[in-house]
Amino acid sequence: MFYFGLMNPKLKAKIFRFSFLLNAFIFFIGGLGLVEDGKTGLAMLQFVTAVFNLFMVLGKLSPKKYLRLNYTILGLNILVAASTAFDYYVMGKGKITYVWFFAAAVYAIALGVQIVKQRRAV
Repeated sequence: MFYFGLMNPKLKAKIFRFSFLLNAFIFFIGGLGLVEDGKTGLAMLQFVTAVFNLFMVLGKLSPKKYLRLNYTILGLNILVAASTAFDYYVMGKGKITYVWFFAAAVYAIALGVQIVKQRRAV
């Protein structure tokens, strides 16, 4: 993602909190659009993802719960990106489908990297 190695820790924490808050807002707005289109299953997935992103912002979590929540959010992001790609594919949209499949693949790689990093730390 980004390199935050030399950044002030307080600023780094604020940026990460803002990114999860922004993701929650975007998923919520995306879910509202899907409800209007009558795609309630995809909308519920977006709403659940928004709620989990808010949990990351609102809660003070132990390291184990934080790690589990991070894995859950990455897994939900994979599902949202893959379901959006599949939805665009079914609608017959063109190249935007590939972008969403690529996003799902990138989230899957990020999840794999997080798992490997955690196992090496133990």
